[in-house]
Amino acid sequence: MILTLNHKRKTITATLLVLVASLAACKKFVVVPPPTSQLATATVFSDNATATASELSIYTQMSGESVNMAVSCGLVGDELTNYASDAYSLSYYTNALQTQNPPSIWSSAYKYIYQANAIIEGLQNNSIISPAVAKQLMSESKFVRAFWYFYLVNLYGDVPLTLTTDYKVNNSLARAPQVQVYQQIVADLKDAAANLNGNYVDASDTTVTTERVRPTKAAAIALLARVYLYEKDYDNADTEATDVINNGLYSLCPNLSGTGSVFQKNSSEAILQLQTPLPSSVGTQDGLYFILTTAPNPFGALGNQSTTISLQLQASFELGDKRKTNWIGGYPTDVPQYYFPYKYQTGYLPTSATDLSAVPEYTMVLRLAEQYLIRAESRLLKESPDIPGAVSDLNVIRNRAGLANYSGPADQASLMSAIMHERQVELFTEWGHRWMDLKRTGQLDAIMGGLNGVTHAKGGNWISTDQLFPIPYQEILNDNKLVQNPGY
Repeated sequence: MILTLNHKRKTITATLLVLVASLAACKKFVVVPPPTSQLATATVFSDNATATASELSIYTQMSGESVNMAVSCGLVGDELTNYASDAYSLSYYTNALQTQNPPSIWSSAYKYIYQANAIIEGLQNNSIISPAVAKQLMSESKFVRAFWYFYLVNLYGDVPLTLTTDYKVNNSLARAPQVQVYQQIVADLKDAAANLNGNYVDASDTTVTTERVRPTKAAAIALLARVYLYEKDYDNADTEATDVINNGLYSLCPNLSGTGSVFQKNSSEAILQLQTPLPSSVGTQDGLYFILTTAPNPFGALGNQSTTISLQLQASFELGDKRKTNWIGGYPTDVPQYYFPYKYQTGYLPTSATDLSAVPEYTMVLRLAEQYLIRAESRLLKESPDIPGAVSDLNVIRNRAGLANYSGPADQASLMSAIMHERQVELFTEWGHRWMDLKRTGQLDAIMGGLNGVTHAKGGNWISTDQLFPIPYQEILNDNKLVQNPGY
């Protein structure tokens, strides 16, 4: 958390060093869950292996954030129906968030940003770590920092921009304007794209691997394409997305489920995934939370087997769309009464996995289909529109889903509606895409508000300020320069 971290740097514990040594030996991710007060220090940067382990531990911790984003944004938006009875779930579902709610996204994001800053600082002017390793780790840390600032600025608006581990600086930061945060995001991603390895590397930081679980040059470019789209810099978004699409490492998976399909580990569509920490009895956290093996659980706090696909989302799929039949599951299986997200099809593993061969799925972070949709929208909206190109990219996604080519009107408004529809049914319950799409395109008030709006149907009352999440109350107490979002 940005403002409640321990005020002193601590040396790494003996336990962490043992885990680091183990990671270096087996070259697999391990669970390294440091408490929020334990910071990366000079001890970590005494050799290549421990420096690398500090970076990999961030990805281990991030492995459960996908479902946090999916559930939080799915409940406040129009993707999920809530069955949980706890006040926290209900506050999300009825768009009545409280400043005292557990600040999961805010605190998690700043935790990762802090760790990334610590690694960047630890590698600067470091003559012990080899130059190739330092270059890779610093670039990955900048990617991580940009990744989480992207989510912070889209969920909270103006946010403190911390680029240091100095608590005296961090404890007195005001909220930086969104434009300034985006400038830092772009700068970090450009730097990462220029310096990251073009191939996936293992824990040696230089040896090529088939495991797509660390940021590469393409991952930085893919995230940069998304950032440019959100900034309405359509020419640059087109250019960056094209770079990824033309990269020979990636292709759309023809199958939507089963062996070699989209969400399988190291699928051809995966630009970046997160491994399941080992040993584990869980396939993915998304699968564990979403897959229903009983009726929805009213005591499953914030989505833990207590949510279903909303009726609105179910009705959004066209007849014959394979995404509906492959990515939505039902309980009971014979005569379903409840429908749930089924992109990840492994919750609990049959036995505790001690090696990655037993884990069928990784958590998806960035994938190729989004890049086609980014390029379609950018081609449509840029200063010199490429309408045929936009339709072509739209059809790539439709055809993979078993649908015919787009046959509607070719005007900008109609095509934009078609692209937004494809984003809705392609990217649902992935990292909050739907909520942020509605927000960035100015549709949230129309869809969520009014007597016929989504929020009213869920039992809440929508006000326009609900578009931003509240800053956690404790953070306001800790920093008198922080100002709460309007409406809270």
